[in-house]
Amino acid sequence: MFKLSLTKGQLAAAFNKTSTKAIIMPILQTKPFSSSSAKGETYKFQSQLPKLPVPELQETAGKYVNTIEPYLTPQQLADSKAKVDRFIQPGGVGEELQKRLVAFAQDKDNWLAEFWDDYAYMSYRDPVVPFVSYFFSHKDIRNIIGEDQLLKATLIAYYTIEFAEKVQTEVLEPEVIKGNPFCMNAFKYMFNNSRVPAPGSDITQHYDSNANRFFIVVYKNNFYKVPTHDATTGERLSKGEIYSYLQQVKNDPTPKGLGLGALTSLNRDEWLSAYQNLLKSPVNEASLTDIFASTFVVCLDDNTPKTIEEKSKNCWHGDGQNRFFDKPLEFFVSANGNSGFLGEHSRMDATPTVQMNNTILKQIAQTKPEDLLAEIATVAPKVGPATILPFDINPTTRANIASAIVKFDATIAAHDEEIFQHWGYGKGLIKKFKTSPDAYVQMLMQLAYYKLTGKVRPTYESAATRKFLKGRTETGRTVSNESKKFVETWVDPNSSIEDKVATFQAATKQHVVYLTAAADGKGVDRHLFGLKSMLKPGEPVPEIFTDPVFAYSQTWYISSSQVPSEFFQSWGWSQVIDDGFGLAYLINNDWIHVHISCKRGNGLKSDQLKWFLVDSANQMQDVLVKGLLGDQAKL
Repeated sequence: MFKLSLTKGQLAAAFNKTSTKAIIMPILQTKPFSSSSAKGETYKFQSQLPKLPVPELQETAGKYVNTIEPYLTPQQLADSKAKVDRFIQPGGVGEELQKRLVAFAQDKDNWLAEFWDDYAYMSYRDPVVPFVSYFFSHKDIRNIIGEDQLLKATLIAYYTIEFAEKVQTEVLEPEVIKGNPFCMNAFKYMFNNSRVPAPGSDITQHYDSNANRFFIVVYKNNFYKVPTHDATTGERLSKGEIYSYLQQVKNDPTPKGLGLGALTSLNRDEWLSAYQNLLKSPVNEASLTDIFASTFVVCLDDNTPKTIEEKSKNCWHGDGQNRFFDKPLEFFVSANGNSGFLGEHSRMDATPTVQMNNTILKQIAQTKPEDLLAEIATVAPKVGPATILPFDINPTTRANIASAIVKFDATIAAHDEEIFQHWGYGKGLIKKFKTSPDAYVQMLMQLAYYKLTGKVRPTYESAATRKFLKGRTETGRTVSNESKKFVETWVDPNSSIEDKVATFQAATKQHVVYLTAAADGKGVDRHLFGLKSMLKPGEPVPEIFTDPVFAYSQTWYISSSQVPSEFFQSWGWSQVIDDGFGLAYLINNDWIHVHISCKRGNGLKSDQLKWFLVDSANQMQDVLVKGLLGDQAKL
């Protein structure tokens, strides 16, 4: 028997010290799981969702020319426009490719999905961390639940299991935003599956959820198999039972593992080679299959991150060893109770996992510490052992692990990271300026980047296309003629407040127009990608695609995106090019957050961009208050 790290006396003492004034947050009401619940709620709108449209050729061409104009001289613009005109001329190659794409899309649920997952993710060979996966750092909860690793981990596991049941039995309510149902297809890739290395292009391996009712706990680089349901009754484990299992893991005297999880941080071809070597042993094959088939992963870390930067780095990558980066759902809980999440990006974008995390965190905030402590202290759960997964480590695998750790450390050391948090400056203030909060922050980032570099460069913003069947994302091209005029005017010491306000309003309005079109499936990038994909082997590539401007306009010096959550304190990912920044932002009611990442050694510094974000935020507030609200405005 493993000994509980908290005795009943200690639990009682903690109970007495716990404040009854828990954090007050809005709570999502949920119904208990029932195997007899009617299925079909989750996907009831799927058959009603429209298919992703194929935009009109002339419309895309016009938008494309407008988006490249800010970077070009008049002569360069004329040359590129001539190539576009030749592409779309009547009877030309553009019309032929358009006809092929329209015909291709006819019998497809989503024409882009036929290419995109493999092109953008599965055939991508760089390490998924830090280059692809995204993290969420959870806000701290200021009570004993938020400060105790196992209490926090217990609730994360319990409520994740509950969420998984709703997905698997199809009783999770479909997402509807402003009256529009969103595609729920990505939820099929949440649980009981994994990315698996394969030659040329990775695969997603699915497993039967009913036959794999367990999750994986990673602790001291070892992997433990913990059930999610009672094997006899089929009932979900209680919080006390999950806590007991986690206690077993924490008290297991097994020495710290070698760090096999670091293999998942390798270049995908290197991980494939290491994986194939592991499969030489049936012991390894069985253990890896259990990890792949598990419902989700919870990592218990020995560290105690304190600053928001330390917490973010732990959620993003940690030490690279007490992890398994190929799983789509991976939670982390540090020794001081700080928690977070990492999402493997290949089959799911962030919006479904935001919903899951928000749901779980609302329920954790709702849980009364005294009730949880009483349940654990008074219930004597009958649980079996937490099974440690065995691995047969041969000399080649040992060397592969050691090499992976060295490479991971070097990759992370090459990254520069800062976090911009501006308090008293969220949706509450921005909406007083009668503009879109998203457009506001995009212009804030444009202004800061221009002040840092003196350049206007291609910028990506993720636009969700989930209003369409199997929709994922389209590129929002942030830079426009209006945004260029905005940054130039705002750094000009001779420009008036009236000029600054006018250019700000024009830039934010144009941004909303483009983002709305992108969310409607009428952006530039995916359509042009689809047209190029219609070329047959051996056919000449049209000059619109060989034009250097075409490649440059898709070189994302800024890669940006936001997610909606009042339960996160940070989120982020890597830059997508060595000369660029990755900017992940949150716009909460009372504050703005931007996670800044870039690569060291190329002249860029995250702290310098952070400074200009602060400077630009202050300037925009000052100018817009004076220009739109008046000097006497009370904010």
